[in-house]
Amino acid sequence: MSNPHHLGPQGNKHQGKSISKSESMKIEYDFLKAEHGKFYRPDAIFSFPVYLESDVNDFLSKLAEQKKIDVQDLVNDLLRANMKLI
Repeated sequence: MSNPHHLGPQGNKHQGKSISKSESMKIEYDFLKAEHGKFYRPDAIFSFPVYLESDVNDFLSKLAEQKKIDVQDLVNDLLRANMKLI
């Protein structure tokens, strides 16, 4: 299985540019003016991204189009059916 987001030995990838490890982090950060919990939202819901191989994506996109539903709804339905089997 190939991963299009694989990080090679050059370091992190950021918007198509390679960032060396020496550029990615400072030795020390100043948090004196930081605000604790500024971005914390207790009601936030995390939805993790799912990266599909191109053949699977093409198949599901065509099937969703035929059924006139969103790919997300189709994938959720397929996974729920599989959950019942398990």
